[in-house]
Amino acid sequence: MFWLSFLREMGYPWVTMRRPVRLALLSLAALTLAWGVSGALVARGLTRRAAPPFAEPPLAGWEAVSLTAEDGLRLGGWLRRGDAGSACVLALHGNGSSRTGLRDALDVLAEDGTCVLALSLRAHGDSEGDVNDIGWSAASDVRAGVAFLERELPDRRRRVFGTSLGAAAALYAAKEVAGRVDGYLLESPYRDLETAVRNRLDMRLGPLAPAAFAVLWPWGSVALPVDPARLRPVDAARDLPSSTPVLLLAGDADAHATLAEARDIAEAVPGPARLERFPGADHGRLQRSDPARYRAVLRAWVGEQR
Repeated sequence: MFWLSFLREMGYPWVTMRRPVRLALLSLAALTLAWGVSGALVARGLTRRAAPPFAEPPLAGWEAVSLTAEDGLRLGGWLRRGDAGSACVLALHGNGSSRTGLRDALDVLAEDGTCVLALSLRAHGDSEGDVNDIGWSAASDVRAGVAFLERELPDRRRRVFGTSLGAAAALYAAKEVAGRVDGYLLESPYRDLETAVRNRLDMRLGPLAPAAFAVLWPWGSVALPVDPARLRPVDAARDLPSSTPVLLLAGDADAHATLAEARDIAEAVPGPARLERFPGADHGRLQRSDPARYRAVLRAWVGEQR
C-alpha cells in the first residue's frame, strides 16, 4: 500500500488512525456528501416542470387563446366572453395543475354570463417554460392575462381569482397591475417560501425535517432564478392599492398553506380584506369539502362586480 505509507510519512493524521475509526469517518463523509447531493436533486426536481406539456382542448362554450408573456413564453388559455358588460375574471390554477384542473371552479365563475379567462401558468399544462419558481416568474403571466383582457375586452372591469400557486403569482403581479384590477379572490395562498418548504418537510419527515431543511434550503438559490428569501407573497400583499378589496379562502386543516398564513396575508393587505374559513378543508380541497358553500362564496364574489 504505497500511497498509505506515503501519506503516513507526510503526516496526514487520518491515515494513522485505526482502520475502524478511519472507515467510520469515511462513511460519515460519504453520507454527508450523499445527503448534500440529494438536497440538490430534490431542489431541482421541485423547481422544474412536473410533467411534459399536454393538450388542453377548450371546454364547450369556451374558445382557445394563446398569450405571450413579457419574456416571450407562450401561454395557453381559454376564454369565455360572457354577457356584454359583464366583468372578466382572470383564473389561475395551483402548483402542479393547469387550467384543466380548474374546471369545477371555472363552471362556478362562468355562471350567469360572467366573462372568464383561464390560463395555464408557465411550466404547467400546455404552456411553455421549464422552471417553476412558485409564482415569482408567473407574475409575468398574470400581467399578460390582464393586458389580454384590456385589449380584447377594453370595456370590462377585471378581477383575479388565484388558488395556491396562482394566488401567489397574482400577489407578485399586484403592484404592476394596480388600478387595472378591481379585486382579488385568493385561495390557499402561502405566506412565504421558507414556511411553505418547512410545512411540507414537517408533513413528510417529522423530527428529521429541520435537518432536511438545512440541506435543502441553500440549494434554492442555485435551482431558482431568484433568491428564495424574496419569495414572500405576504410582502407583495402590502403593495396592493388600498382601494382594492381582497377575499381570502383557507381551510383550517391545510398543512401546506395554513389558516394562520392566510390571516397574516389578510392583515398585510392595505385595503379591505376578508378571510373565509373552511372547517376541515385540506389544501386544494376547499370546493370538495363543502361544495355548496364554496359555490355560494364564489358566486357572491362574482356578483359583487356585476
